[in-house]
Amino acid sequence: MVAGLYAAIYESLISAIHFQSFGIMPLQRRFLISSSVARLIQREKGVYRQVEGFFPTQGDRLTFVHLEENRAFLILQTSGPNGEAEDRTEVPTPHAHALLDVCAGEVDYARTKLPIGSYTALVDHIMRPCLLHLVTVEFGSLEEARAFRPLEWFGPEVTGQARFTNQGLALNGLSEAPDVPLSNATLNSLIDTLDNRFPAQARMPINPPKAKQDQGTRASAGPASGSGHATEVSLEDIEEAMTREMGLAMRNKPTS
Repeated sequence: MVAGLYAAIYESLISAIHFQSFGIMPLQRRFLISSSVARLIQREKGVYRQVEGFFPTQGDRLTFVHLEENRAFLILQTSGPNGEAEDRTEVPTPHAHALLDVCAGEVDYARTKLPIGSYTALVDHIMRPCLLHLVTVEFGSLEEARAFRPLEWFGPEVTGQARFTNQGLALNGLSEAPDVPLSNATLNSLIDTLDNRFPAQARMPINPPKAKQDQGTRASAGPASGSGHATEVSLEDIEEAMTREMGLAMRNKPTS
């Protein structure tokens, strides 16, 4: 009954809406990160809330609603021999909220865009339906993706694991978030990143892909801080805060 309702709504949407093509989507690599690292990056750079609601997958097509600040989009992604292609159309925000009510699942997150050499890393704090912290880096080619060396503050790679995609989180949730430990190497790498110092391989790629989505959030999406601007802090503040976080993590670590 419910599946039939989703299918009927989905088919009526696809047949009635004209989508604008955004071409082949960039390749991505996604990693877990420590919650402490995510909080410190957000404190330095600011965040924007975003909400996505997903319809059940129809064959090789994925359709979802994306809300950011005062804009909303209905997005269609399809798989093909050359990769995944994306088409989207802007919809009135009230209509998008109505569509969320009939989606099969939602994911609510705060995003920070962080420059890493020639790339932009998307640092996401997932708030619903589970708590999780991720960083995603986009690439213009398979060679660039393979050549990229993850930074020390990146945790385990989850690229290709469906349960760590926004769709997987929205439709299935996550029973338990993996623990990502902190270390001195993590601290030093994060400080280097915030100070715009990177390993040589992080600078290798040229012609990085442009972001496909505007920086923003929802109505209950929108800048997570009151002004929408990043809080001004120094690298010394970041290092001090990271040291405190590491101390808390060590004290809370269970003893065997």
